[in-house]
Amino acid sequence: MKVLLNTAYWILSILVVALMVKSTGFSFLESLMLGTMYLPGAVAAKLLYPQVSFKRRSQGIMNVVFITLAIVVFEYLLIFMTYLFISNMREGLNVFQSYTYYFFDYRHYSKLVVPHILVNPLFLSVIIVLLTLGNTYLDHWMANHYPKIETPITFCSDRKKVTLLPSEIMYVESCDTEVYVHATDERIFRNKTNISGWEALLGADFVRIHRSFLVNSNKVDKATTDTITIKGKDLPVSLKYRESVTDKFIS
Repeated sequence: MKVLLNTAYWILSILVVALMVKSTGFSFLESLMLGTMYLPGAVAAKLLYPQVSFKRRSQGIMNVVFITLAIVVFEYLLIFMTYLFISNMREGLNVFQSYTYYFFDYRHYSKLVVPHILVNPLFLSVIIVLLTLGNTYLDHWMANHYPKIETPITFCSDRKKVTLLPSEIMYVESCDTEVYVHATDERIFRNKTNISGWEALLGADFVRIHRSFLVNSNKVDKATTDTITIKGKDLPVSLKYRESVTDKFIS
């Protein structure tokens, strides 16, 4: 259902943008081609902006500015190349002829006048922001109405098969050649899989805080730069993981 709703959102968004572009004099098919070019910028914005850290505010603002400029320039190039393709199609040129026609005789570029509104930085930014915010809102709505179904994890402990949901695991502790899985209700399971293997298996909800500890971020009661507390148990944060722990739990 989530994939279907996301797909429907992007298709509807492209159609809305295409209708806006059509008002500048393009045919519907041409508008659809140009409208689709705003999609990569919106996807890039959705992926890149959440990665920006404002722990150092000036650096965070600078990163946002750089990302925005990169997306706007990228979008400008996409739209220009698409408009070039549309202009060539109008003249009945095939792909090889069209690019030869323009790239080997620069005088023909004078015929390429992209409607200013389509490459206006403010217009580009507004469209990308609206598409990104709309998809982000949809993601939050789906998270509330279609909660993620947990996949049980099965492993061996003391020659017995154990099945747990990830949400039942509090933290994983590595002790030399053995690993101890600390679960709810004070259950502890011994296993031979190394902690890196558990980290890959459990996914994004689990955060490495020390070479010997992997914690369930949803079970953390208190966090400092030096310790993570889960159910009254203080777990050490090593220097190597201090920055990621700060970004995740303190910032």
